[in-house]
Amino acid sequence: MEREILREQKIKHELARVAAGDENNGLFLQYQPILDLKSNRVCGFEALARLNSEQLGLVSPMEFIPIAEQAKLIVPIGRNVFLQAFRFLKKLEKEGFDTVNVSVNVSAIQVLRDNFTVDLIEMIREAEVCPENIGIEITESVFSMDYQGINRVLGSLRDSGLHIAIDDFGTGYSSLARERELNVDCLKIDKFFVDKLLTLSPEDAITADIISMAHRLGHCVVAEGVEHEEQKEYLLRNGCDKIQGFLVARPLDEEAALELIRRQAESGPGSV
Repeated sequence: MEREILREQKIKHELARVAAGDENNGLFLQYQPILDLKSNRVCGFEALARLNSEQLGLVSPMEFIPIAEQAKLIVPIGRNVFLQAFRFLKKLEKEGFDTVNVSVNVSAIQVLRDNFTVDLIEMIREAEVCPENIGIEITESVFSMDYQGINRVLGSLRDSGLHIAIDDFGTGYSSLARERELNVDCLKIDKFFVDKLLTLSPEDAITADIISMAHRLGHCVVAEGVEHEEQKEYLLRNGCDKIQGFLVARPLDEEAALELIRRQAESGPGSV
């Protein structure tokens, strides 16, 4: 217990440095490519926060994000993540890749903060990036906290041109009665349902039903955690729009992500 407490204190110290704007903080982003199944080309990236501690080494976001929320540091840390993602997006735009999207995960604490929309739009304006190339990902479970308030904020962001996705769909606060009311553009199917494609027959898997339902609701569909070709073939056969996972690529450092897009542009249509 003492070791756990000391570790948590060290992580809080690292996060406090990030929140204070310390330029030598260990927060950085990696980018996981998202593949458009129709064109077979990378169309965007999900920005993933990483923490490299001088004392602890790499700390999993599954560990440091809850600590950041508990310590009330998630808002300034979230701002840092947005700024890094926007700088990456600006580099893409400068190289002519102005149709590539970058999505960022946000928590309910961030969304429900006063002036979240105003502050985010101001950051986008200052970074001189296109709102249409920015995605916001939020887990469906957060709607149980303040459905009306969060949905209203997401509506404002959509009106400003951003794309909204529900992350890990199917494992949290799924409510078909309200799904059509949500101000979202995209559903990201949780890895749980993608993994089932390896153990269930195509007739028994419900992943195709989720895709069909999402399309009926007017949503784009992204499958997460795709690691095998047979999963990709099933998803393609059943009309899934996009996929991400190790089959496409592992999360990449910024320069590697840029190089991936450059190589794709050089190789021509239909190739990654």
